[in-house]
Amino acid sequence: MIRLGVNEIEGRIKDEANAECDKIVREAEAKASELISEAREEIEDRKKDFIVAEEARGLEEKERMVRAARLNARKLKWDAEEEMTKKALEETMKRIKKVKEEGFNGVSYSDIMAGLIKDASISLIAGDGTANELEALICEEDVSYIDKSILKKVSTELSHDITVPVKLSLSSERIKSAGGVIVRGKDGKIEVNNTFEQRMTRYSASIREDIMKTLFTEK
Repeated sequence: MIRLGVNEIEGRIKDEANAECDKIVREAEAKASELISEAREEIEDRKKDFIVAEEARGLEEKERMVRAARLNARKLKWDAEEEMTKKALEETMKRIKKVKEEGFNGVSYSDIMAGLIKDASISLIAGDGTANELEALICEEDVSYIDKSILKKVSTELSHDITVPVKLSLSSERIKSAGGVIVRGKDGKIEVNNTFEQRMTRYSASIREDIMKTLFTEK
């Protein structure tokens, strides 16, 4: 067997070591490349997930902003309707003074008051058939529009219409009102409020609907 020299042995060991080192380096580089590729894929996947999540959040935020804008628009519209309705009703109440002075559609305020008294009396008698002695309560400003002849005329019409004798008088008590009347039985147990304020309250829904149509319906 041929004996190898020390230099040859050292050279072979060195070559084998270098070969092993190259192998280890190649394997490490391959592994590193694989890890880098996997990392890049994961980054891309996360990037896609992030974009999708951001788009979803963006869409959700957009929808939230739209909902908020719609709610705000409805609130502004409602506030405007309320304000305009309030002003319209206030103007209506202010016109009562003009009605008292000039009448309405050819009907004097005294006749309007007579009609209010009659309507309230009929309602009261319908609710209590025994109440046929009635008194009318009006505001101080309306005293000049109601006299005994008007009350007598209303009493006569009531007695004829409901076939029950009705006695109607004017109370010395005054009410705080822009106009209209409260009719009650002499015993004071039952009354019907037919003042303008109360009528506006009773008919507020239909009045508001009419105002809305007038103010906010597109021409």
